[in-house]
Amino acid sequence: MNLTLPATSITVDLMRLQSDSALLGQALATVPAATYNQITVSVSSVVVTYCTQTSPGTQGCATGTVAQVSQTTASTPATSSFSMTLSNNQQVGVQIQFNLSKALTLSSTPQVISAVDLTASGVLTASVLAPTSTTSSLATGQLDFVEDVTGVVTTVSGSTVTVQTATRGSVTATANSSTFFSPNCTSSPFNKTADIHCMVANQIASIDAALNADGTFTLLDYDPLDTAASDWIEGVVTLVPTSSTQFQIVANDLFEPASSSLIGTNLLLGSTVIATLSVSPAATFGIDEKCLIVPAADADTFISSNDTSVLRAGQTVAVHVSSFTAAAGSTAASATVDFVGLRFTRVTGSVSSVAAPTSVSIASPSLPPFFGQTKIELAELNTASAPSTAPTNYDGVSDGFGLSVNNTISIRALYFGPNSAMPFTCAKVRKH
Repeated sequence: MNLTLPATSITVDLMRLQSDSALLGQALATVPAATYNQITVSVSSVVVTYCTQTSPGTQGCATGTVAQVSQTTASTPATSSFSMTLSNNQQVGVQIQFNLSKALTLSSTPQVISAVDLTASGVLTASVLAPTSTTSSLATGQLDFVEDVTGVVTTVSGSTVTVQTATRGSVTATANSSTFFSPNCTSSPFNKTADIHCMVANQIASIDAALNADGTFTLLDYDPLDTAASDWIEGVVTLVPTSSTQFQIVANDLFEPASSSLIGTNLLLGSTVIATLSVSPAATFGIDEKCLIVPAADADTFISSNDTSVLRAGQTVAVHVSSFTAAAGSTAASATVDFVGLRFTRVTGSVSSVAAPTSVSIASPSLPPFFGQTKIELAELNTASAPSTAPTNYDGVSDGFGLSVNNTISIRALYFGPNSAMPFTCAKVRKH
């Protein structure tokens, strides 16, 4: 039996899966009653982009160390230790977990990844989704969060919206009385009300949704990013910029119009992009705050910037593209950008202390070295409730009180850098 994918093929950034879940497919009303003990995933290719940082406390990848390794042949890795018995008309959700460390051949000094093999033992595991009130902040009858689905709004019908992504298909979700609508709705250039009237076809927007037990999606929040479909590249800043007008990212998402895209199919996720700030019009900066608690000084500095001095290694930014040149040989792709927006970094670390419900501290040695962290770093938690603001979502625990010292957690957070009093502001926390 095959699942119906949300697109002909989908591209998944496994780094996002540290904190988030991605929809792989659905099989509604087509699964025979039986006992199932294996799930296989067809993978056409896999690329790992990595770098080395040999100087503790230094931000960014060491010069010239951003590299890639790939598995270009198709593979069908299978899950292990999995059993599920389905009766007639039973509805169930299944999660597949990727353990990327088991797929990599890695030397640690210096860090070099020489091979990747998704068919290695233990790379995939599967289990039935059965969240409870103590293991998730989901509502009753919801199975999982599917968050940061960003792309073109293709249809709006009453309280239901469909967002078409460039690489992962589409998600259709329905708003309810608890749906949070971003402050972007009421600000320029959108100038809408903070309700379903904010949802407009052909916008670029990001949604968070909850997968319901019947296979539908509930819209948790709606966040418009652009008034009309246009070209955006989202990526991770890998180097501390040495130029006031140019910086480097590794692309982890694309937002594109259905036709006349400047980028088209000429940029693969995981590829390096050299971004140059536009001069006319002058590039501007912003933060996709979504009513999360952010450090005011850092936020004001970022928003008022007109050069790259506010960028930090490890930050995720979405850039609006005004021109694009595809990679050629060893020359990386390049883009001229007229807007740089701070968005959500995914990172895993070990809990150093807990000050629930407002914050948790992460031990710096457990963070990736290129973050340049040398001290325990604070991660802010948002305790407010929808629809007035966007709360921090939890997976593995119901709230911050469920976290303990030495827990391993993954967060999706706005990242303001190692010198901030509040380096991370969390939209999502997943306890492993």
